[in-house]
Amino acid sequence: MNKVFCSFLMLFLLFISFLPVKAGAAGDTLSIGSIKNEKAIVYSLPKQSSSVISVLKKGEQYPIISTIAGDSASPIIHTVVSSNTLWSIANQYGVTVGELQKANHLTTTRIKIGQKLKIPQPYKVHMVVAGDSLHKLSAKYGVIVSDLTKLNNLKTTKLTIGKNIKIPDYFCQIQMLGGKTGWIKKSLLQESTQKRIVMGWKYNGDSDTYIIQMKQPNLNVVSPRWYSLTDTDKLLSASVDSKYVQAAHSQGKQVWPLIGNQFDPLLTDSVLGDPQKRKKLVSALRNSLVQTDSDGINVDFENIDIKNKQDFVRFIGELKKALGPHGILVSVDVTRENGDPFWSGSLDRKELGKIADYIIMMGYDEHWGGSPVVGSVASLPWIEKGIKLLMNDVPSHKIILAVPFYTREWVTDLSTNKVKSYDRTMQEVEKIIFSKGLKKLWDEKNQQNYVEYTANGEKHQIWVEDKKSIELRLGIVRKNYLGGAAAWYIGSETQDIWKIYHFNK
Repeated sequence: MNKVFCSFLMLFLLFISFLPVKAGAAGDTLSIGSIKNEKAIVYSLPKQSSSVISVLKKGEQYPIISTIAGDSASPIIHTVVSSNTLWSIANQYGVTVGELQKANHLTTTRIKIGQKLKIPQPYKVHMVVAGDSLHKLSAKYGVIVSDLTKLNNLKTTKLTIGKNIKIPDYFCQIQMLGGKTGWIKKSLLQESTQKRIVMGWKYNGDSDTYIIQMKQPNLNVVSPRWYSLTDTDKLLSASVDSKYVQAAHSQGKQVWPLIGNQFDPLLTDSVLGDPQKRKKLVSALRNSLVQTDSDGINVDFENIDIKNKQDFVRFIGELKKALGPHGILVSVDVTRENGDPFWSGSLDRKELGKIADYIIMMGYDEHWGGSPVVGSVASLPWIEKGIKLLMNDVPSHKIILAVPFYTREWVTDLSTNKVKSYDRTMQEVEKIIFSKGLKKLWDEKNQQNYVEYTANGEKHQIWVEDKKSIELRLGIVRKNYLGGAAAWYIGSETQDIWKIYHFNK
């Protein structure tokens, strides 16, 4: 075997020697790690001697993918090599020079090649009380019995009351920005659990219809279209419905009303570009949301002039500051990244992601209404790439993927090649397929079903949104540890869709 292969094999064997304790959070909830210390080193492997890939700051949060023993279950001994200094060794292992000197009884910073240095590690210490056993300590601290035995040099499974038992510090694998993953000491993290969001916007219907539509067991957030920017002195038109909020809360669902900007860049500029108007708008929103007992807000500002890019960030920051004391969450809709300066370039996704509780990527309109080119509303590869791009700027647990409960019927005049499109709900498409006796064909490139037919000199094409396509979208949510999924819009889906939404059973 050559040297490269041998090195790879040794690393692989080293890696698999660490026994997993906890599987990654890919179902109903996400495990989130928040940095406790002023700085925390992230390693490429679950071993302190591995290369450092990042240094995180206090308060930063990322999903925890898995937890394993690493090298903390036994004392770490470092053999000094020619390039080492006490400072470089301390930095490598995430300890201080003083801690190294104390652990090795060093009176100076001088070290020599071949010298063995003990690397001090923070341990939890448990004092044994009556009824304790290794298995109980294993369950309590989330460590395995063999690690407890090895670290404490135990010759028997019996524990002596009053004896101090060291609890090993495990490694957590976290998912960071840019798709990077790395390993960090568990003691540096404050762990919490986040329930995945399954959200639906409401559209087209009255209050009683909406209340019926939201009676889906896996839906936990609803977003009614209540607010809109206006060019009046009030700046805001509101159409709130307290009955809807009460009905949602009685079903255990949160309400995040939507505020839109009418897709009007001039109107948006007139409000966002004026600090006093922003202040007035924020105050009006806060008062209404508190009065209606809303749980959050969904900000859907689209087609913003790029000159208002930072004004929008300021607005979200001011809104978050005003709503935070009331426990009201802030979510912001963003387009899938593209080259349009108004529809995409005006959104500072990284800064918005730092402020907002959730960033919702609208995973649709790859081929928009009126497009001269026919195609899928949301092909799977297009969505996957969009999520990867967004994960460069926003931690994945803050991202909600919005999926379409609609598609488009593309109609091409075969004599002129002119194209028209019609928005179709899932229910409407199923009726077309049934009435025309069409057979769904699998489109491998777009990863969804497809139907077509010709009538009266026109070719009709539909990339179908159905249970299969939505199931694949939800797979992206699980695979990338996203915060959840949203749907545009409730009431347009077929009923079999909700059976696959099982994040929060």
